[in-house]
This record gives sequence, structure tokens and C-alpha cells, in this order.
Amino acid sequence: MRRFLLVGLACIAATGCETTKVLPDHAHQVSAEDIYAFSRPSSSDDARIVFTQDSGAVSCFGAGMQVFLNEKLAAETSSGKSVTLYHQPGPVQLSIKNNMGCAGGDLRGLLLDLKPGYSYQVRGYRGTWDKAEPLLTTPAPFKYR
Repeated sequence: MRRFLLVGLACIAATGCETTKVLPDHAHQVSAEDIYAFSRPSSSDDARIVFTQDSGAVSCFGAGMQVFLNEKLAAETSSGKSVTLYHQPGPVQLSIKNNMGCAGGDLRGLLLDLKPGYSYQVRGYRGTWDKAEPLLTTPAPFKYR
């Protein structure tokens, strides 16, 4: 019996970091009260960033993520949800972190060089030790206007 318990705990630990990719078109949208900044374009040249958090109830107990643009809190997401943000063209640091006190609560980011009127899709997933990780995904950035 003890052996089965240990094997079960090992399986849970091994799958704890796994999340499932969610396509932005199939994700639920983050509610308006969870978007704090960058929710509307300020000019027709603004780039669009679509951030989608993977789903996974086991990973970090389904905790959400905080999304930052240049260290300013833009939105909070949850499992399987997506948020659309707008930012002026040029370099921007997109960072995310777990919004719950689970492992890997530090900021993890990537630098995006935003082109005027382009759309970028970023996936938020949990990697090793449940650390939140951002990843620029397909399709490649495209003109959305």
C-alpha cells in the first residue's frame, strides 16, 4: 500500500509542472476588472499583444498569472484565459509571474520589439518547478489592421 502511495505522489509531482496549451481563439477572455492598463490602443500605430495562459488545474493549483508591460501591472489572468493589450511600437519588456504564493513566484520576461500595427501572441505556461514562463508563439507577428 505504501508503495502505491509513493508512486501516486511521484506521478502528481511529475505532472505538477504540466500545463495544456490553449489557443487564443478558444480561450475565455479575462474580465474587464482584471485589466489594469494597456486595454485600449492610444493610436492607430499601437501594437497588439494577445497573452493567453495555459490551462492546468494541477499546475500550481490552477493559479493565475500577473502580466506586466515595462514593469507596470497590465492584467491578471487565470487558467485558460486570454487578454488583449496594446502598446506603442518599439521595445517593450513583457513579464509574468504567478499571482499566488506557489513555487517560482519571481518575474520572468521576454523583450518584444513591437512594430506599428502588428499583433503578437504570447503564451504563458508553467515550466520547471511551476515557474511562470512567457513564450512568443505562432503565428509569427502579423499586421492586424
